Amino acid sequence: MTGTKGRSAIHGFFKTVWSNFAGYRAVATRANGQPAVAIYAQRHQHPEWRAQSLHVIEPADGGIASLTVYVGPLAAELFAAFSLPPMVHESWFETKA
Repeated sequence: MTGTKGRSAIHGFFKTVWSNFAGYRAVATRANGQPAVAIYAQRHQHPEWRAQSLHVIEPADGGIASLTVYVGPLAAELFAAFSLPPMVHESWFETKA
């Protein structure tokens, strides 16, 4: 997603990428004092939810100035730094509500 700017460009990116999965779950967290979202993804053929990406948000003027996204193997490793498991089942999200 390097170099993707603007609301419509980011929307298009996520729409393309996220359609590869059966579903997503977001867990609010913070990274270096910034708001962040940990994303778990569920593949079509698997019931468990796996660490997918970590999105660090830089807010500004009531909007988002920048969005730094960590994906792939690095994302799963980063989840541990936030005391988040790399893989969960549906019932885990009920404890976060």
